[in-house]
Amino acid sequence: MIEVVFFSTNRSKLAHFRYLGEKVGVRVKGFHETTYYASYNEPKIDDRSELLKLSYESALEQWLKRQGANADDHSTFFFEDTSVVIEALSKDTEVPGVNVKYWMRDMTFEKLDTLLKRAGNNRKVIVRSDIVMHLPQRWRTLLNTTDRYLSVVGESHGVIADCERKIQPNLVYPWLDDKTFNKWFVPVGASGPISMLDIKEADLSDFRARAFEKITSVLHGKLSFLANRDEPGADQLQIPGIATYPSIFVICGPSCAGKSTTANWMRDKYELLHIEASDFMYKAFWERHGPNPGVSIGNFAEAALQTQPGIVAQPIAHFLREIGTSGAVITGFRSTKEVEIFQQEVGSDIELALMYLDASAPIRLKRALERGRDGVTPEKFVKRDEQEVRMGVSGIAELPNVERQNNEGSLRELYAAVRTRYREALRVYTSDKERRTQRQQLQRDQLEGLILRTLLAERPMEKWLTTTEIAAALNRRFNEVKSKNNVSRYFNQEFHPYYELRFRERDGKRTGVLEYRLSATGISRAMQMHAAPEVRQSRIRRVGRSENTQLVLALPPPEV
Repeated sequence: MIEVVFFSTNRSKLAHFRYLGEKVGVRVKGFHETTYYASYNEPKIDDRSELLKLSYESALEQWLKRQGANADDHSTFFFEDTSVVIEALSKDTEVPGVNVKYWMRDMTFEKLDTLLKRAGNNRKVIVRSDIVMHLPQRWRTLLNTTDRYLSVVGESHGVIADCERKIQPNLVYPWLDDKTFNKWFVPVGASGPISMLDIKEADLSDFRARAFEKITSVLHGKLSFLANRDEPGADQLQIPGIATYPSIFVICGPSCAGKSTTANWMRDKYELLHIEASDFMYKAFWERHGPNPGVSIGNFAEAALQTQPGIVAQPIAHFLREIGTSGAVITGFRSTKEVEIFQQEVGSDIELALMYLDASAPIRLKRALERGRDGVTPEKFVKRDEQEVRMGVSGIAELPNVERQNNEGSLRELYAAVRTRYREALRVYTSDKERRTQRQQLQRDQLEGLILRTLLAERPMEKWLTTTEIAAALNRRFNEVKSKNNVSRYFNQEFHPYYELRFRERDGKRTGVLEYRLSATGISRAMQMHAAPEVRQSRIRRVGRSENTQLVLALPPPEV
């Protein structure tokens, strides 16, 4: 999958282009995730071509500040500018034109409606998207051009709504909001403002999508970078293993049915990588709403599974492909569609075992209260159960390939039942050869590996650590000299499924400082890294796909 970098500090706009990229096999990353030089100067002028040119020069200057920029002739970035032309108000110049975001700060629907009626009530409007993509030297050669950037345009025509509508926040597609011009823009043929449309209808009038399609057309055609995404499974997961037996175990069921308990047992006994789907749901949640959202993760997950059921399943499949593990156990899928999408993503060549764990509601409630997590009460437990049913978790038990397992006895009985059911498959993961193979397949970024192993060693203390504290603990434990800024940059550049995060409290009040600890996925990944054998990099390196990752130098084991 090709990766392009998007310049913007607007979280909703970044989420929009990520969504567009996922549909065509393009991974869109924010520049803040690549480097700290995330901002560029966008002059406040009316001349569109001059604005785009000056913006490009500023963005290029920031782009060239990043590490390794001088030797990079194959990476690219792009930025986007949205403008609006209201026909009745655009006599001598475009109104509001390229300055729409500043214009919107002082504009109300009542004021705009009055202006339009004074001008004859012509409500026609054009919403335009300009995308500028940097062309590195290699790309210019392939395109036979001397231009430093490619500029494309996408437009949508429509009218301004005849009355103001109440726009509900869109948890999954935050660009369909009540803050931008989208709340007043009714595309041709649409039933209402684009912010009120369901995503399929909104996509039909998406001005950014029309511009982005021209960018991907160049990548598909003249540059031939993208894989064919038209056929299901075109980018399927390839995991080494024994084809006769499952390489991936998927455990589903209601809350407190024993999913994580079983997965952790399989992780510890058979060294399978445990992936918790909720960790990836939190990542998607934070990417759209930040670490201080005004909505709940439960409501977001429910909405996401209704409108974008692959929001977690697809990233998990991609994650498994990238790390190249030979065996994994996944927990936390909440709907049949999630399971089906995941099966499609990994492909028919990969054996997958699907288990549905269940127990009566009273037993599960008793377990929840004994754990005492998240301030659970009987009322909260019932509401969570009802929400999971709405998501579709109970439907997984009816899938044709599922193995149902009741869990109302002891853990010993549960483990024995799982071991009996998958005896031949699990035997593969008890062999020393297979374990060594798994460990040697680990590819890890050096700093990320150090952070994961540090937090694993700190886990028995049950502490949440800030980036400053993580850097200090890392340097003590591994005799490294890693700057606090490097650790902060790692966490600030991207949300990761490896960590839980929250704001630190002081004197009963929340501060603005984030603190971290390992998630279920992070614990399992860190344990694999800790068990990995010593690997040293060769001085002679082959150029290829593996260049995107780094091998980690041997480190002393964490203290226990």
